Amino acid sequence: MATKEYTTKYRKLKQVYERITGKEISDITWYRTVSTLKRHFKLDVSSPSALLIVEAFADLKRKYAAFSFRTSDFEERWALFKDFYESKETRYTCKEFLDLLAVRLGIDLKDVPRSTRYYWFERAGVPYQAEELRHSKDLALVAFVAAKWAINRRVKPMKSASAEVLVLAK
Repeated sequence: MATKEYTTKYRKLKQVYERITGKEISDITWYRTVSTLKRHFKLDVSSPSALLIVEAFADLKRKYAAFSFRTSDFEERWALFKDFYESKETRYTCKEFLDLLAVRLGIDLKDVPRSTRYYWFERAGVPYQAEELRHSKDLALVAFVAAKWAINRRVKPMKSASAEVLVLAK
């Protein structure tokens, strides 16, 4: 049974989330969101850090609406996000960041259309200026978006056909 204090804080966190995202969220969806935040961010509704966690998550959802913990590639994308977010190197130029990102993702920047690179920054809400220094925490969301692109471009193994299908093809 939840205490009155817990319930009040729970409702206030929901209101903060809705204010930041600019959208209302149903009670069941909020319940699932809190459950997910507990799992991935160690959220404790009654702790002082709960507000910071909800604000950060709501900001991610506002900037990148497709952000989801449920996609199959989430763990890889999340690890890359956390690496940049928690980086000791705090500032990169956009050019340095893209070079580092290409190495981390195992891609050649020559294969990435220029418009796609701009799209990564646009989706993350970070203006692209090649020589301007950016904080690694700001670039973490760019890495998250770029990782989706890189993962989708990887060669996927072909499924082999069954013997029955091969016989029918003759």
